[in-house]
Amino acid sequence: MIGCILIKLRPQQEIKIQGRGGEVLYNVLLDVLSRENSSLAAELCQLDEESPLTVSPFLKEVKLSKNFCRLSPLRTSSFRITYLQEKFLEPIMKEFLSLSSKKEPIGINGGEFLVEKVDMQKSIEAGFTSYEKILSGANKEEVVILEFCTPTLLYQKKSQVLFPLPELVFSSLLRRWNLFSGVKIDPEVEADFNKIDIFRFRLKTEEVIFSQDKTVGFVGKVSFKLLETIEEDSRQVINALANFARYSCLGRRIAMGMGQVRRVE
Repeated sequence: MIGCILIKLRPQQEIKIQGRGGEVLYNVLLDVLSRENSSLAAELCQLDEESPLTVSPFLKEVKLSKNFCRLSPLRTSSFRITYLQEKFLEPIMKEFLSLSSKKEPIGINGGEFLVEKVDMQKSIEAGFTSYEKILSGANKEEVVILEFCTPTLLYQKKSQVLFPLPELVFSSLLRRWNLFSGVKIDPEVEADFNKIDIFRFRLKTEEVIFSQDKTVGFVGKVSFKLLETIEEDSRQVINALANFARYSCLGRRIAMGMGQVRRVE
């Protein structure tokens, strides 16, 4: 099983956090996981870019002003965790639910937060599925629209790419699928990624600030078109990878909130 967990926090005082919050929330996740299973937390620290867990920045109810998130006790502050391996689900859920029921505060950036809700019910930010269901349930649609919700940075031959080239987007998703799934996809499908065109896009670049450095990524929507020369089986796989994107994320620093992607129906 893979999925997305929505965590709703309530700040106990006014708090200002540099950047979008992805980095501090990833540290919160590591701390929560280590309380329940320190060996899994240590394993996660060693995985670097190919992490099976990702954390979003604070979601839309938190506004970014002059590269700072300003959090208020008057409203909840939510973030999303995605997991691509089921072994991480139980310890994460168990510890966050425990913190919620005990009303035990979490320390973030010098402030305290209470966990108000831990949600896995199907919504735009939460839900769960399986690799088998994604693959078998995928249609063979000609048009695939992806929304890059947080700054995304791709690489090609060690060079930064600030545009969602189809071969880079779908190769990244394919790599992460085969890395974590027991249901493997034939790598030969990658030859068809060059038969995917972009016919519409609305993108912009945004800066992301971390504690030690800063980087840039692109956000926005892109419409991909699968050419008629792509076989039916490959067409279904490409659609499955597009559906997988919301759980996988793609590009650099996805563990800390970059590369959050969802398919737009």
